[in-house]
Amino acid sequence: MLSVFPVFSASAVPVRLRIALGAMLAFLVSPTLVGGPSPAQLGLLDVAVLLFKEISIGLLMGYLCRLVTFSVQLAGHFISMETGLQMGSLVAPGESTPTEVPGVILNLLAIMLLLALDIHQMILIAFTQSYTVLPIDGGRLSEELFRSVTAMAGRTFLVAVKIAAPLIAVGIVVNLLLMVFARATPQMNIFAESFSVRILIGLALFGMTMNLTAEHIAAYLRQLPEDFILVTRLLGG
Repeated sequence: MLSVFPVFSASAVPVRLRIALGAMLAFLVSPTLVGGPSPAQLGLLDVAVLLFKEISIGLLMGYLCRLVTFSVQLAGHFISMETGLQMGSLVAPGESTPTEVPGVILNLLAIMLLLALDIHQMILIAFTQSYTVLPIDGGRLSEELFRSVTAMAGRTFLVAVKIAAPLIAVGIVVNLLLMVFARATPQMNIFAESFSVRILIGLALFGMTMNLTAEHIAAYLRQLPEDFILVTRLLGG
């Protein structure tokens, strides 16, 4: 789970530190474990299957938390398309591929809110308590689990559109006004002048809607622990 978690999976976090965090978390959780198969009754193949199952559950939980970064990066892509900043890209902290500048800003905002609201602590607490409803070798797939995970993944697009909606709406209005202005003054090269106008208006609106953007991201982050618990209960049947 920590290998794909939004904060702990950052490229700036050394691999040894991630392994140490995982080992410490396992050391703290292991005394509270109840139920599960007895190690003395398992063969080598059974252990391999059990490890694969537990790693898959951990990756599912980690990617469930990482959906917030996908959402803000998608919103940043929409904003870049409307403001004309799609050509400029930076490498966001914790990522390995270049991202548009608005996406980097939103990614930093999401990480800051994740730590400021103590959402990472809530998720780690939910992880330690998940073994009460999902013991080792107790995960089961179901149709309800598939529907819930699909709905959580689809919510990323909804949040991205909510964040980028003001700039998309204003971008449509600005483009319509520029089209009318181009018909009224055909002597001017409106296409060349439109880039500076779109960037100026887009950046100004992006700054003015930052509080609203933070509210959308915070609401999404507060929902993550509940989604984490819901998936755990569905896996546990």
